[in-house]
Amino acid sequence: MTSTLRRESARWVEPVGRIGLATQGVLYAVVGLLALQVASGHTDDRADQRGAIETVASQPFGRGLLLVLTIGLAFHCAWRLLLAYRGDPGDDDAKEWIKRAGHLGRALIYGWFTVTAARVLVESDGGSGGEHQKAASKALDWPGGELVLITVGVVVIGTGLWHASKLFTQSFADDLDLERRSDAVKKAVLALGSIGYAARGVVFALVGWFLLQAAIDHDPNESGGLDNALKRLAESEYAPGLLRLLAVGVVTFGVYRVVDALLRKGEAVANA
Repeated sequence: MTSTLRRESARWVEPVGRIGLATQGVLYAVVGLLALQVASGHTDDRADQRGAIETVASQPFGRGLLLVLTIGLAFHCAWRLLLAYRGDPGDDDAKEWIKRAGHLGRALIYGWFTVTAARVLVESDGGSGGEHQKAASKALDWPGGELVLITVGVVVIGTGLWHASKLFTQSFADDLDLERRSDAVKKAVLALGSIGYAARGVVFALVGWFLLQAAIDHDPNESGGLDNALKRLAESEYAPGLLRLLAVGVVTFGVYRVVDALLRKGEAVANA
């Protein structure tokens, strides 16, 4: 049954995945540019994925661009759902189900981004922007809520450290078809990936750290997503230099993701 499902989805998963990866890259690049704006004192700008979506919508031909972005986000969601659906025959049962759960979680995240983009596209009210604080507040009201937030914070920090470790391991290169590329191209791609993953890791770690602070202080205002983490960094003693550096790294990850969409091996797209 599983092999039949894999055969049925085989012709779709690679093109859908490449479009989804490229769209993720565009989203990160715009978020990084927004973070540069925040570092320059534009604290009203929202430096997260929703802010990126709204920024695209505000550009000349913004509605057309946002339509393309919405479709791309839907493709990323669909790709993750396909990966969760297909599984990976090379993994043992436990590892396969962990990967399936991870893909399903990412599909839900990109499904939410898709809905957000669609709501902006039709000029609906997308919310007040305090979603993460509201979620943290609800979690803190649960029995054992602090433990839940601490667990989530530790997992997010761990994810950040895993991403940042790629600065040294460059394991992302295993998924890329670089054999026929020149040495200059290889070095450029490795540099983009290393810097980009390091920046992405730092961002994850910052978000996780503020979740831990929210749990320890029992204050949901300490929590927040990417936007809050970057603005909190902007208020630190060493800002805005650190935020500018991190913002450039986030843009770099966005550029790398587009390159990744072009150069990733077909089997790596189908079994990410």
